[in-house]
Amino acid sequence: MEKLFEEVWREALEQRFGVPVQVAGVKLEAHPRMLVYYFNDFPTKGMLTAVTCGLSSANRPEWVHGRPELMFSLRTADPSWGSAAALLAQNFFQTGSFAYQSCFKLDAPMSGDSAMNACFVYKPFFLEGDQLKFELPDRTIYLAGLYPMYDEEVSLYETKGLQAFWETPGYDYLNPRRASLAKR
Repeated sequence: MEKLFEEVWREALEQRFGVPVQVAGVKLEAHPRMLVYYFNDFPTKGMLTAVTCGLSSANRPEWVHGRPELMFSLRTADPSWGSAAALLAQNFFQTGSFAYQSCFKLDAPMSGDSAMNACFVYKPFFLEGDQLKFELPDRTIYLAGLYPMYDEEVSLYETKGLQAFWETPGYDYLNPRRASLAKR
């Protein structure tokens, strides 16, 4: 019997990360079903990594070499970050390419431990080269890292660009409770 995509993706992540996963489902009416795979204390103690399962089922013409699944990896214990990644995947399932440096916003904060409601997409900070790529039987997946920011930082990010934003004093990509860079 052939394994379901969700099981194959979970096993691929567990094998790559070397950490067991906890699974949660997110379903919004009129949106595709999305799972979130949680890795506690990964990649280091005190961090939560949450990866979507389902975005790569979308069919986008710009996804020539592979399809994305989204990932938050932050110093937090709040699983809402995984739900936020799933919500982004669901809301932009048919319209978002999730290309590196693209920016997305939600109408409400992404978690209970932060007022951040926006994020940009870039490679996950702890993976390099081929570690980003997963060859599965029915698709190639590339992990796309999500980096949260405040609503008021979006224009700063778009004006400065990724590199300058990343290098702004006070920016800490792992801390969802950092102060807003726009209020300095």
